[in-house]
Amino acid sequence: MTGLSLDLVRQDLQGRARAWVSLHPDERRRRAVQACAEKDAEALWSLVEAYLTQHAQPGVLISRHTLLSYRTGVRQLVDHMTNQAWTVLSPEREDAQTWVGDLIASGKSISTVQARVAAGITLYKALRWAGATKAVPFEDVRLPRDRRHPLEKNAPYTESLVTRVLTRAREAYGEAETPAKRSRQLEVWALLLVLTHSGLRIDEALSLRWPDVDAGDDEPHLVVQSGKGRKSRVVPISPRLADALHAYRGVIRTRRHREDFIFPYRTWQGAAYHVRPLFARRDGGNDFRGFHAFRKYMGSRLYEALGDFVAVAEVLGHANVNTTRGYVRVGVKRARQAIREW
Repeated sequence: MTGLSLDLVRQDLQGRARAWVSLHPDERRRRAVQACAEKDAEALWSLVEAYLTQHAQPGVLISRHTLLSYRTGVRQLVDHMTNQAWTVLSPEREDAQTWVGDLIASGKSISTVQARVAAGITLYKALRWAGATKAVPFEDVRLPRDRRHPLEKNAPYTESLVTRVLTRAREAYGEAETPAKRSRQLEVWALLLVLTHSGLRIDEALSLRWPDVDAGDDEPHLVVQSGKGRKSRVVPISPRLADALHAYRGVIRTRRHREDFIFPYRTWQGAAYHVRPLFARRDGGNDFRGFHAFRKYMGSRLYEALGDFVAVAEVLGHANVNTTRGYVRVGVKRARQAIREW
C-alpha cells in the first residue's frame, strides 16, 4: 500500500490514537479501568492500538499484519479472561501461565502461542501506560521452544503442485462463461504467477500498484513496499512475468480495482477465497496451506539456481540471511545426489 491510501491509513491510526492520548491522565485511567471491569474487548483493543501507535518502535508505520495479530490476541485473551473470571487489573500469579497451557493443549502451534503472548504483554503495557495497573502477569511466563525446522512447519509447495494449480487457473480462465468471470479468473492466475515468480509476501503482492511495475526490456522489476518497517526494495522479474503482467493489464483495463492497484483483493482472506479452490484434491481434501509456502517455493528455486543465500535474502527482503536459511533445505537434497554418485 502506497501513496494517498497509505497516508490515509496512517492518519486514521493517528486519529484513533489521539482519542486516548488527548485525554487527561485521570480520565484515561478511568476509562481503562472501566474497560477492564467490563472486559470490553473493543475498548481494550483501542487502548492497545493507541499504545502501539504512540510507543512501539514503528509508531504509526506499524504494519497492518502486526496490528491484526495483536488484535486477534487481545480479543482471544479477553474472551479467556471472561470465561475464567480473571480480575484483569490484578490477575492471579498463575493466570497467564494457565492461559498459555490452554492454548498449547488446544493444538495451537508454538509460533501462534508466542504471538498471543506478545499480545498479552502489550495489553498490560498499555494498561500500565494508562495508569490502570502495575501488574506484569506475563513477566515470568514460560514457553516451550519450537524445535521444528521452519520447513517442517510450513514446507514450500512442490513443483508438481504449483504446476497443477497454475494449470487449473489457466483452464478456469478459458472455461469462464462471461467476461466478468473471465476477468476474475485472470486476476487469480496473475496473482499466482506473481507469487511464484517473485516470492512476495501476500501483503506485498496485494499492495502492488501499476506504477510499481517496470516491464521494460532491459531489467524488468517490481518496486515492493514491504509491510515490515515500510521498507522498499527492487525485485527483478522474469521477462515471462513482465509479459504476463502487461497482457493482464490490457485485459482487465476496464475492470474497476482499488485506485490503481494491480489486484482487487484487500485482505489475505479475500485472496485465499479465490485461490483455495484450485488446490482441491479428488478425494475431497485440499492442499492449500496459505501463501507463505509460495514464498518458500520461490526462495528454494532461486537458491537451487544461484547457490547464494545472500542473493536470495535480498530478493525476498530478509534483513537476516539466517531467516533465508530457514526457507531453503538443501543439505539432504545435495547429500542424496552425492550418495547416488558413490
